Amino acid sequence: MNRFLKFYRAIIIIDGNGDTVYADGVGSLLLKETDAGAKLKNVADGETLRLFKGGLASDYSVTSENVGESGHRLVILENAAERERASKLMSLGEIMPSLAHEMRNPLTGIGVLLDDIHDRLSCAENERHLLRMAISEIERLEQMLTDVLTYSGSDVRAMGEEDIAVVLSEVLMLNHKLCVINRVVVRTEIEPGIPHILADGSKLRQAFHNLVINAVQAMESGGNLTVTAKTADNKIYIHFEDTGSGIPEEKVHMIFEPFFTDKQGGTGIGLSVVRDIVRRHGGEITVSSEVGKGTEFLITFNLG
Repeated sequence: MNRFLKFYRAIIIIDGNGDTVYADGVGSLLLKETDAGAKLKNVADGETLRLFKGGLASDYSVTSENVGESGHRLVILENAAERERASKLMSLGEIMPSLAHEMRNPLTGIGVLLDDIHDRLSCAENERHLLRMAISEIERLEQMLTDVLTYSGSDVRAMGEEDIAVVLSEVLMLNHKLCVINRVVVRTEIEPGIPHILADGSKLRQAFHNLVINAVQAMESGGNLTVTAKTADNKIYIHFEDTGSGIPEEKVHMIFEPFFTDKQGGTGIGLSVVRDIVRRHGGEITVSSEVGKGTEFLITFNLG
């Protein structure tokens, strides 16, 4: 089933002619990707609406009422099956932190052992390459588990004075090889003398790391990643700008929602983790994007 059908509630307002006046994010996707637009004109309260895209179908219950005396109607579409699925995911979320803790420790140990074996091997290059691939997959699993722990709030550490410039430099250094392999050129413009902030350094590193990974994945054929940090108006502004594929306008506001992803094999919580970390530090993150040109994330932290 296509991912757009996985969201269980859409809100749409139509006028007296049945034309759309407003649609939230899910509603916009349904209108764009299915035959919802034509069917909404004659939809009635309590009805079940079956929406199609290609050969796929999904049933939505309809709640509809008039909006004042404007002649507009508010239409709420709900997918009961997906609502139940979301409820099960919430239950699963209660046990995931403990499972993630138990799984991350042995994975870390396996990764360390394989890395040591790789450094000692004197075998053919193709065999060393296979081992590097295995290490890479273990690191990816570790990152997924770390994201789960961060998102659940179960991996909390002490706050201290952190130098944003140092944290950014360390993250970029650790991801240097990844960028080189993927033909991504990194450019930095970090203003000297940026004030320190009270933060959990490990969490900041994870947030910045996730944004670098997100940028690299968006540039499948290589490109440029520009990272800037500066102060103005008693705030710190941190930009991550890539020249990747960009995000369609109707999906931009959804990218921070948990489990939303268009990436094959992605968990859909990497950017949710970034937003959660930034907000825990009293900051905000926004995104702007243009398909075919790239995406820019802006993190803002208040000073004082």
